[in-house]
Amino acid sequence: MPAELIFLSQEDVVAAGGLDMDDCLDTIEETLALHHRGETISPPKASIHWSDDLDSDEKLGRIMAMPAYVGGKTDTAGLKWIPSVPSNPERGLPRGIGLIVLSDPATGLPRAVLDGTVVSAMRTGAVTGVAVRHLARRDAGAVLLLGAGVQARTQILALERTVPELSEIRLFDPRKDKAEALAEERSDLPIRIVPDPAEASRGADVVVPATMAAEPFITPDWLGPGSLLVSVSSLDPTVETVAEADLAVADDVEHETAHASRLLARAEAAGLLDRDTVVPLGAIVDGVHPGRTSDEQRIVVSPIGMGIEDVAWAAAVVRRAETDGLGRRLTLWEQPLWL
Repeated sequence: MPAELIFLSQEDVVAAGGLDMDDCLDTIEETLALHHRGETISPPKASIHWSDDLDSDEKLGRIMAMPAYVGGKTDTAGLKWIPSVPSNPERGLPRGIGLIVLSDPATGLPRAVLDGTVVSAMRTGAVTGVAVRHLARRDAGAVLLLGAGVQARTQILALERTVPELSEIRLFDPRKDKAEALAEERSDLPIRIVPDPAEASRGADVVVPATMAAEPFITPDWLGPGSLLVSVSSLDPTVETVAEADLAVADDVEHETAHASRLLARAEAAGLLDRDTVVPLGAIVDGVHPGRTSDEQRIVVSPIGMGIEDVAWAAAVVRRAETDGLGRRLTLWEQPLWL
């Protein structure tokens, strides 16, 4: 029996709707609900780190392998392999370069191999969007976005769809030229480049750090009454920021606290967080937990990012590609050598 699979280049992924943030938001929302119901399998990430220093990932990079199974209509197993190399942009390469493998969980046969760089960036933006959709104040309008790199682009794609009354995106990057380029790229949105992020945090309803900062700099006073912080990057918020918040949320607290540099892991190590008080984002999405209960609550979300999110969005892209006849069919074998 021949074994065949589909191969999707990055161009194929884009052509198959890989940049469709509306669909991605719905897919990630459904996946987080499945995760809360126990209909996913999400083993811990396997990581290669080049140093034991807390800021190693930001300075030296890492390689991660993220296996997962997603049930429901997705019913697919897979793996994201993603090296992250901070110096790559100087080489004309993306910092993160992802590859995703999908398999049929019933037979183990490979279903697809595809570029994971776009998939990974999109699902990261979508997780923020899901958090904002469920936890931002109903009248939230002002956003502070820290960082103008690749992640900022998908964060904006999600934020423009989920911030209820989006009136302004305050954008900060230490490289002003990058901020200016992104603002020009998205000139259809009310983006204002700000020189001082701490000052710009005043009155911000949603704060999203997506940086490669090597040490914490966001302090509790950045968060006003009713604000929402979604900590995409690891080191930006101080541990006091989550300790003084009214509600802490994670996509998976076990995964989050297993990585020493992540916000909730650092807060737990400092004795400032009881992990049992952290609310799963999937419980809020699934209606089991109310999430925000007042317009005054200051909420901190720290999403570690999980393989289930990559597998779910990759599977959705592959379904579209198969329908549209995109990609290349590859043969793993004509007949298996041994049975």
